[in-house]
Amino acid sequence: MEILITHGQNIIKVLYDGFASCLIIRRPVAVNWPDSRGSVGEYYAVSELSDEEKITLADSLNRSLTDGTEAEIMAGIEDFLNLFENGSYQVNLGTIPFGNSNFYMTSPLPADKNVPDRKRFSGWFYPFQDFNYLYTLESKSIDPKRIEYYMDLIRKGGCPKPIVFYSLHHLDPMMSCAFVLDGHHKIEAYTRLKMDIPAVFIVKDNNGYSSASEIMHGAHDLLQDIEFEHLFQNNEENLPNINFINDELLTNALDKMLKQSERIDTSIIEVLIRHYESGSTDDRKWLDRRLGFLRENIHLSFFSFKKGLNVYSPQYSERHKTNIWFLTTLKNTMELNTWITETILR
Repeated sequence: MEILITHGQNIIKVLYDGFASCLIIRRPVAVNWPDSRGSVGEYYAVSELSDEEKITLADSLNRSLTDGTEAEIMAGIEDFLNLFENGSYQVNLGTIPFGNSNFYMTSPLPADKNVPDRKRFSGWFYPFQDFNYLYTLESKSIDPKRIEYYMDLIRKGGCPKPIVFYSLHHLDPMMSCAFVLDGHHKIEAYTRLKMDIPAVFIVKDNNGYSSASEIMHGAHDLLQDIEFEHLFQNNEENLPNINFINDELLTNALDKMLKQSERIDTSIIEVLIRHYESGSTDDRKWLDRRLGFLRENIHLSFFSFKKGLNVYSPQYSERHKTNIWFLTTLKNTMELNTWITETILR
């Protein structure tokens, strides 16, 4: 069933910049992005909504999702869609297969700083299954008593249905995301009973990209520092489109990485080069301040007592007949200054 929303409240929507997806429910709720450092995994994080911010369905929709007819469900969903941004939506009743589906929720991050980086993310998975779904609730919000309630209801013949919002990106079909908007406890009940899950699917077709800065702003408040740095440094295709001079929040985030990160990726290096090559006075002033912060990086010392800062330098490759970025480690501030001259200010 196709439903066209022309006066939506724009409360629920998904942003996508060709790299990361961000679910908005009044404010950023979930972010999902791939790992571009040699792995084929994906990272994600979820922010818990307060009781005042939660989008709750009308009583009639809740009832229809539990025991209503298809017509009653569709009528309730049509009203629910007015919370979304304008556009065309496909709404269908279907089944989530138990045997080849994965559901992901975030867990508390470990306090121990010595754990591997991968385990310091809220969530991480390899997207190899046929169906992957991201919860929009944190693990601490799952109530065992509520799960038992739905398990008992299902055993008695009930058919409660969750709502899945699928944002389909035709330009990058592998980056499409399925978010569980409602019915986390229902899904947990079905999976514990090892049953396929009847569900309502809402599908939004997207043929364009959102602003990278908008996604970055949303992710900044949602992600932990290490998560945001990973998203920031890996989103190399979109960073050049961000106007850092007029974006204090993202510039401050960049400054923190320049001072504290042990690795400066090519995405940030190219941003610095771009501001130098523009030739404008404002860009040069902005760049000078950033290079000042880079010289303060905590992994450098004048006498090479620390482990050093990992950066990239361009070197010509005969095989590829072009310059290629090669990783190098700078041990002290003198090496850094040489690198800045040869790489940023060349």
